[in-house]
Amino acid sequence: MIRYADEIQTALGLDVSQDSVTLFDSVTGQTLTIANETQALTAALDPLRNRDLAVCEATGGHEDKLLAVLCGLAIPVHRGDAARSRPISAPSANAPRPTPSMMPAGSAATPSTAVGLMRWQRLPSLARPNPARPPRLTTRLDLVAMKRQETNRLKAPRGHLVADDIRDHIADLEHRIRTIEVQIEELINQHRDLSSRARALRSIPGVAAVLAPLLIATMPELGSLNRRQAASLAGCAPHPRDSGKLQARRHSSGGRRQIRPALFIAALAAARGKNPLADFYNALVRAGKPKRLALAALMRKIICIANARIRDAANLQPQLT
Repeated sequence: MIRYADEIQTALGLDVSQDSVTLFDSVTGQTLTIANETQALTAALDPLRNRDLAVCEATGGHEDKLLAVLCGLAIPVHRGDAARSRPISAPSANAPRPTPSMMPAGSAATPSTAVGLMRWQRLPSLARPNPARPPRLTTRLDLVAMKRQETNRLKAPRGHLVADDIRDHIADLEHRIRTIEVQIEELINQHRDLSSRARALRSIPGVAAVLAPLLIATMPELGSLNRRQAASLAGCAPHPRDSGKLQARRHSSGGRRQIRPALFIAALAAARGKNPLADFYNALVRAGKPKRLALAALMRKIICIANARIRDAANLQPQLT
């Protein structure tokens, strides 16, 4: 994993589009437009290997070539959310602009550069692009949703009128889902870091062939978070809804919507087995907790264990300097 320097003093801001990448260098104050191609990006970024940090925004996959080049050159990189970086460059009483010591005089710093120089201590570093992310995983999730819809249609009062067609469609969807799952498994096995993460996740009771790739693809931050952040990102953290003297019941909400349903199935499987997680669940039930709340607590425990085991697995691998 590429680690940040003890203090970030130089940063690259990179705005990505389909055909080009606009690069701002905080050292020279110059802006450069580069073709969004591996060879052009490598030639432009190779002289900038000594920069402390590069920051770009997620653009639906157009940033993949850039991330691969940055990681190949061992330049620490953070892929951020545009909604969080844009307000930093706008005048605000709560978000100061970069100081003159941070940026060259008269330079037009990009929002990404400002984020890197001002908030680098809270930015998780991206070790390498995640090849298990869409389109394969997204396609599988879409097919599973389509299968659920067809199954519901088959149970409908008039479903018997088109039952044969629906069953054929369900069989085709199941075949395509199995094919994609095999492709995802092969993809994970081809990458040492992904296979290490998968082994760490599958060592947790209840985490099987479906949840492990899902967590690898949708929660690449696992291993770099604390337990509260991991639970919140998975949608398993209870959030307060207090107002004045009202202390309302807290409910788990937010997070990444794809994770929670699969995590619920994993908690059910773990609770029905013979393992420490099942003992944890049964102890909560014996203490008078409703089963629904006990399962929610078990979901939080699973994601916290997953975060810790991926962190420990990453610490055992050789570190790039």
